[in-house]
Amino acid sequence: MSTNGLLTEKEQELVAVGASIAAGCRPCTAYHVRAARTAGADEGEIRQAVNDALDVRRSATASMARLAEKQLGGVLGPDATNGSEKSLIGELVSVSAALAINCVTNLETHLTAAWQLGATARQIQTVLDIARSVKSMAAKKADETIAKIAGESHACADDCGCHDAQSQPSPA
Repeated sequence: MSTNGLLTEKEQELVAVGASIAAGCRPCTAYHVRAARTAGADEGEIRQAVNDALDVRRSATASMARLAEKQLGGVLGPDATNGSEKSLIGELVSVSAALAINCVTNLETHLTAAWQLGATARQIQTVLDIARSVKSMAAKKADETIAKIAGESHACADDCGCHDAQSQPSPA
């Protein structure tokens, strides 16, 4: 890491690789892997960034599985579809999940399947609105966690511009 408190271009690109992987954004990942190479990152550094991000995704998935099991009162059973094709609601749930994790590949797959199963434009729009709302709330909760752990005054340099009264978010 750089010693002046700022990230080098290479470090920023490695961080962007991790964020892109975790967000499930294929074009972002491809772009930032190329940019990390251009900024001087070697293959080992890029692989480490990818592996770190994949570890976070796996950990988040495992954590959510444990929460779901707790909410459902026991271990999750086999897939309810038993290998058969998904129902319309199953595809709509998958559409919302794909949008929530920014996975374009799954979004395309499940949107297509939902349309083929007879989803209406209004149903699709409702599902997308719900997923966007959940993503927005999750981002808000993440920001609250950052503020709690790092503290607003320690999150950045005092001269960054985020401390002036105009840039402060209004209290909810």
